[in-house]
Amino acid sequence: MKMVGKIFLIFLSVYVTVTIADKAFCVASLTSRPEAATATAPKLGVIALSIASSNASDTSFYIKAKLKQKNLEPALEDTLDDCSKNYLDAVAQLDDSLAALMQNSFIDVDIWLNTAISDGESCENALNDRAGNDAELARRNTNLLKLCKDALLINTILTP
Repeated sequence: MKMVGKIFLIFLSVYVTVTIADKAFCVASLTSRPEAATATAPKLGVIALSIASSNASDTSFYIKAKLKQKNLEPALEDTLDDCSKNYLDAVAQLDDSLAALMQNSFIDVDIWLNTAISDGESCENALNDRAGNDAELARRNTNLLKLCKDALLINTILTP
């Protein structure tokens, strides 16, 4: 591991410990990508956004597959419909965040990530407020929110 990468991961670990409770999730998600071991700070931002985007895309496909099932309870179908729309938006916003980060447009990254977080929170509200709940979707949504908040934290560190 390059010294710069090690120093940044140590700094990020300390910063995460102070600002968010789920340090282990953040570190595990970043280190799930082999390139993180030698990544510079900006590259870790790209990795974090890529992981969040992949999670959102996978969850969007999960929701679409659930919606194709027959005999869904109406409340669950309504929840899945709402979350499907939220996730389509979140995927686009995470892709926009990645494009903005590549151009060092940290303010735009912040805006797009916060919008993606709002989409995840809207899905979470639908899951919590209705009778139609899906435990797997709730777990995936919680992970998306953590991943987006981790990426937002890295973006904050990168912002000059």
